[in-house]
Amino acid sequence: MRLAALLMLILGAVGCVQFPEIDDATGQAARDADFPDLIPFDPLLASTEASQTESAGTQEQIEARVAGLQARAAGLRGSVLSGQERNRLEEEVQ
Repeated sequence: MRLAALLMLILGAVGCVQFPEIDDATGQAARDADFPDLIPFDPLLASTEASQTESAGTQEQIEARVAGLQARAAGLRGSVLSGQERNRLEEEVQ
């Protein structure tokens, strides 16, 4: 209980601290600028939904790219050295 009260007191004190570096980071022109106009959200949402049409061609392109990347990854998992190169490395240095 005392720990919770101490924690609340510390958090309350931290909330009252001034941060002049942060306040000075914003220029005077930005502080004096007008707020942007608010627009209704529904027309904006409708315009994005209309532009997000998924076609079969797009799906096929994505699947072909995935298959190509998986094949490339499988090729990278193999050994880099040939059998002859591996034997040469395993021989003692004379």
